Amino acid sequence: MNTTSGIIMKILSIFESGLFIKILSVFISALWIAGLILGNIFIILLAIILLISLGAVLYIHKDNLKEIFQGNSDVIIEDERTQLINEKSATMTLGIFLAVIIWIAIIITALRGIYPQYLLVAYTLFAVGIFCFVLYFGSRAYYCRKY
Repeated sequence: MNTTSGIIMKILSIFESGLFIKILSVFISALWIAGLILGNIFIILLAIILLISLGAVLYIHKDNLKEIFQGNSDVIIEDERTQLINEKSATMTLGIFLAVIIWIAIIITALRGIYPQYLLVAYTLFAVGIFCFVLYFGSRAYYCRKY
């Protein structure tokens, strides 16, 4: 009976370690790529199910994420300047990406008389642009309240 509980504790420690989470993340990414290359929806659904379960595990261990992914906390990986540069570049990338998507959608919509078959693409690009705006402003409001 004692050896059974020891084995269970070892299995649980593997599941809680950062190595298992990293290996599972690589496996999920490989499933995404394989599903897209093979065009198999079942592989993609398996990747989605595993991604949701990984999200649940990460949510349960949200207090230990820094230790899991960074390992030794004595090593300085990035400073405030690097974080600021990343934030500014991400904001600029989002703005440029949204502008390009919306301009392409406007151009395709303007050419609907010549190329009516691409009108659905324009509507899709408009929907993606609106979704990005909603996501950006929603996350901005969330972090304004949080900090």
